[in-house]
Amino acid sequence: MPVVAILFIFNIRRLLFTITILLANHKNKKTPANQDNLPDVLVLIPCRNEVGMIPEICQAFSRLDYPGEKYQVVLIDDGSTDGTGEMMRQQAGARPGWHVLTLPRNRGKANALNIALAQFPAGEIIYIFDADHRPQADVIKRAVPYFEDATVAAVAGFTKVLNPTASPIAYYAAVESYANQLITIRAKDHLGLAPALLGSNCGYRRQALMECGGFRDGAFSEDSDLTVAFHKAGYRIRFVEDAVSYQQVPQSIQGYLKQHIRWGRGMNDVAKVHGLEILRSRKLALPLRFELLVFTAGYLDRIALVGALALTIVASVSQDRFRFSPKIILFALLMPLAQIIALFTKERMEGAMWLRLPLMPIFFILDIFAVARAMIDTLLNRPRLWAKTERVSVRS
Repeated sequence: MPVVAILFIFNIRRLLFTITILLANHKNKKTPANQDNLPDVLVLIPCRNEVGMIPEICQAFSRLDYPGEKYQVVLIDDGSTDGTGEMMRQQAGARPGWHVLTLPRNRGKANALNIALAQFPAGEIIYIFDADHRPQADVIKRAVPYFEDATVAAVAGFTKVLNPTASPIAYYAAVESYANQLITIRAKDHLGLAPALLGSNCGYRRQALMECGGFRDGAFSEDSDLTVAFHKAGYRIRFVEDAVSYQQVPQSIQGYLKQHIRWGRGMNDVAKVHGLEILRSRKLALPLRFELLVFTAGYLDRIALVGALALTIVASVSQDRFRFSPKIILFALLMPLAQIIALFTKERMEGAMWLRLPLMPIFFILDIFAVARAMIDTLLNRPRLWAKTERVSVRS
C-alpha cells in the first residue's frame, strides 16, 4: 500500500500540474521596473575552481541593463586552487562596483554566501548566479517588480539550457530541467503552492533572508531548504519566467550522476530538517502543507517505482499466493512521458527535441540509480565530498 500510495500521489500531482499549464492562457509576466524606482541589488557569484568560467560570466554582467549606481557584484572565491581568485581580480579590477571576496579554504556554497552577506551590507535585493550562468541583460529588471509585494521573499528566474542536444544524457537533463520549471514550478506559481528556488538566477529580499537565518550552513541544497523556510515563515516565492538566464547541463553520464546524487542528498537533508515540522504545522494552509511535504519527499517516487518493480517480480513467481498489478508500473511510467509530450506541444519544441524523445526511458534508469545512491549515502551517513559540476567553456 505505501508503494501504491506514493506512486498515486506523485503522478496525480503531475497530472494536476500539467492540466493547469495546458489551461493557462498567458505567461507570468510583469512590466519591467521603472528606471527611476529600482531597488539596490547585491549580486553574488560563488565559485570554486571555475577559472575558465569567470571571463564569460563577467562579460555577461557587463551587459546588464541596470543602473550602475544601483547594483554591486561580488565574486566569491570559495577556496579555489586553480587560479580562479586571480582571474576574478583581473576581471573585477576594471569594473566599478565590483568586488572579490577570497576565502582561504573551501566553506561550501551556503557558508560562502553568508560570509559575503555579512561583509557586504548593501543591497535590498540579493541576486545569486552560479559561474556557468549567462543572464540576459534585463534579467534583474524583470525580476525586481515582484518584490513590490511585501509577502514575496524570493523569486526564481527561468533557466534555459545551452546544450540540450550535445549528448544523449545532456538531452535527458535538459528535458528534466524544462519539465521541472515549465510545468511543476510554473503550475505551483499559478496555484500558489510554493514554487521552488533553483540555486541560481534567484533573487532574495535581504530582510526575509536574514529573518529566516540566511543560508543554512552545510546545506547541499540551500535553495530547496530556503523554499521551505520561507513558506514556513509566511512568505511567498514567485516564478519569473521572463527573467532568463542560460546554463549548461552535464554532457557525460559521470557528470550527470555526480550532480544528481548531490541533489538527492540535499533533498534528503531538507526532509530531515523540515519534514516533521511541516507535518505538525497548523499555520500552513492544508494544500500548501501537503505540497511542501511532497516537495521535501524529493525523489521518493523513484524509490517507490523500484519497489513496485520488485513487487511485480515477486508476484510473477509466487504462483498466485501474492498479487501486484503491473498496470501500476505502466501508469507510473506513462504519466511522466505524457507530461513531457504536453510540455513539448505547449512550448512548440523544435524537431531535434522531439526526435530524441525515445531516449528518455533509457536514461530514466540512471535517474533512479542516482536517487537510490543518494538515499544509501544518506542512510549510511557517508562523508560529504565536494564535486565540481561538469562544465565546458561556452559563449553566450
